[in-house]
Amino acid sequence: MAGLYRHPKSKMWWFRMVVPERYRLAANKREWKYSLATTDENEARLRHAEKLAEIRRYMAGLDAFAAASIGEQADQIVAKGMVALARANIAHQASFDLHFDVARGVDNVSYGMLKFLSLRVRQGWGGKHAAAAERQCRIMRDTDLEDDRLEFVTDLPPRLGSAFSALDHRKLTSAQIEAFEEQPSYQGAAFREIARGLLAARDWKAAAFETLLVANAAGEALPSHGVLFEAVAERVLRRLAEHRFSHWPEDAELVLNPMTAAMAAHLVEQDVPAPQLAVPDAPDRSLGALYKLWRDARRLGDGEARKSADEWLLAVRRFEELIGPKPVTAITSGDIRTFRDQCFNLPARVEKSIKKLSAREQIAIAAAKKLPTLSAPSVGKQVAAIKALLAVAKEYEWVPVNVAQGIKVDGARHTGTERDHFNDEEMALIYNSRLMTDPDACSDTMFWILFLAPFHGSRPGEHCQLKPSEIVQDDGDWIMRFRADRRPQRGVDGETMPVRHLKTLQSQRDVPLHWIVLEGGFLDFVAAQQARRSPWLFDDLKPAKYGDRYTYLSQAINRELRRLGITQTDKAFYSTRHSMKREGRRRRIPEMNLAQAAGHATRNTGEAYGQGVPLDILKQDMDRLEFRSVHWDAVVHCARARVARWRERMG
Repeated sequence: MAGLYRHPKSKMWWFRMVVPERYRLAANKREWKYSLATTDENEARLRHAEKLAEIRRYMAGLDAFAAASIGEQADQIVAKGMVALARANIAHQASFDLHFDVARGVDNVSYGMLKFLSLRVRQGWGGKHAAAAERQCRIMRDTDLEDDRLEFVTDLPPRLGSAFSALDHRKLTSAQIEAFEEQPSYQGAAFREIARGLLAARDWKAAAFETLLVANAAGEALPSHGVLFEAVAERVLRRLAEHRFSHWPEDAELVLNPMTAAMAAHLVEQDVPAPQLAVPDAPDRSLGALYKLWRDARRLGDGEARKSADEWLLAVRRFEELIGPKPVTAITSGDIRTFRDQCFNLPARVEKSIKKLSAREQIAIAAAKKLPTLSAPSVGKQVAAIKALLAVAKEYEWVPVNVAQGIKVDGARHTGTERDHFNDEEMALIYNSRLMTDPDACSDTMFWILFLAPFHGSRPGEHCQLKPSEIVQDDGDWIMRFRADRRPQRGVDGETMPVRHLKTLQSQRDVPLHWIVLEGGFLDFVAAQQARRSPWLFDDLKPAKYGDRYTYLSQAINRELRRLGITQTDKAFYSTRHSMKREGRRRRIPEMNLAQAAGHATRNTGEAYGQGVPLDILKQDMDRLEFRSVHWDAVVHCARARVARWRERMG
């Protein structure tokens, strides 16, 4: 029962409802409890009704999926069980030096089940029907047995709901069995009518032995009651009723159809319970539909390549491959945990040929070849995508709760310690190398990105997406302005430029240029690019799939670092950000100033007031960064030589 509850302190009305036991695993709670966000009782009753309707839709979705799942499970049990019984029969016949194929094995099993089913049903009719059934069974076991040893009571009245309630139906069935089952060419045909009658009457208990036999062969401990038992029983009877034996003549239907038509006139069909499945025109509540809803809300076109969108789509595909194509309303917290655990078995950084395979196939290959598997942060992204989509489902009232909430991936959280700083020796190795002192050692873009990185603490990718117009003077100090684009921009040639995005809100900032970089003639390089009306400050960078202008350059720089001997896995060009922070602390620069330059969030609300440190103060602090192991004169000389050469090229 759902009820209204008024909080004694806040006076707000609350919706409370005990979760029915069969839904508790999916809901991951024992009680639904939500604030109705009102103190007005009449308004609370309206909102209570809306919430109750939402909960009922959620439970109906769970019921629909459960019904579909039971049907699929029953199909698998019957298919597996019948094949197992057929193979057992083949093995048994082989002991008598008889060699049959699977089709013949299925024939033997089906005939045996039909014969025994017919025996039990006809014994329940009593009188001559039971005597005939027993006689046939005994004759098959011992042809010398005399009929006069059998004694039976008179015909028994049909029980309520029986498949063969009419006496004429019983007589006709017995007569057909007598006529057909003693003919080797048509054995099994009349026995099928017993299965067909039980199927029409939905008399599952009558086929309990056959049902449990098939389930046991499939390795399933099936209870003798419940919806799964009924689903398996229905499928077993349907198989028996529709089985066509391979020993029948090709034109057997010409003989059997009249019998089938005569028997059909007596079939007693019971009303089928109303199915719990969703109606055909019910809205799509799959993860794929939820993903499309999210894309539409973000106004992302189908062909638009965005990294987060593709990562979410990959997570959806992997979830459906590993867990199954469940509707959102049927996803449980257990499904999320299983998905998380399975993702740890997926291979990392594999070839395209392996990427095209299903998730389960990839896991099998990773195990067989002992490939590296996904790291905790990568698994965390997959789980976070599903969690975020389920939050969208809750927002749009597809589900009352986000079952993924609270499920964590150990080790997935970014701590800031994944990269180490460059120590003094490594800084000297990089910046005193030919890479930074020989104008011909690398491209101008690589040189300037390397030069800018340690002094400003900016993300290298932020430098790569600067425009010449974003190097400006503010109160006498030259600064870099890191900005995102609100809408697509057009270049000087009229072509649409990729929309730039920043990692965090704090990434939008102004950073003063270091005096050593200015000494190297960086402003002359900027002026040359402005004169050329270049859309980008570093216009020779090729954007990657998602428009990132830093991807390929990053790979090239890290290759150079490996050649210099910096091979530790926790050190890459991104380590310059850590080096800047460490040098700043050595110089006792306030942590808040370093965070502002690097684009990190402030530690508390008070620090955020006033829009940060004034640029002139920040300029003074940033100019104190010098890195004592590096001889910057040689780097400055190389920078000036590059600028002079650039001017000559530009004419």
